[in-house]
Amino acid sequence: MHFVNAQQNGAVDFLQDQSSEKLKFQLYPNPLTGDLLHIVSGSMKIKNVMILNILGEVVFQTSTYEDHVSPSNLTAGIYIVKIKQGGRQGLSRLVVP
Repeated sequence: MHFVNAQQNGAVDFLQDQSSEKLKFQLYPNPLTGDLLHIVSGSMKIKNVMILNILGEVVFQTSTYEDHVSPSNLTAGIYIVKIKQGGRQGLSRLVVP
């Protein structure tokens, strides 16, 4: 019985460790106006940027050290921006008017 409790506590610790690995970043301007989407994160490591439409289809993807990308092919709608950087990842919503 005690062994089962130890496993449960280990699972909780593992889940908490994963949630602390979430990448926090900001996007601006949002709603997107113009050609540049600025990305502010606390790390200088390479950013793997993926923009998905509401169907989950990748509509833009790039890797960059820069603090901006140029997703010029986006039509009006709501998108999900997924960024992986330094072993961490995060998601944010992007509106294109």
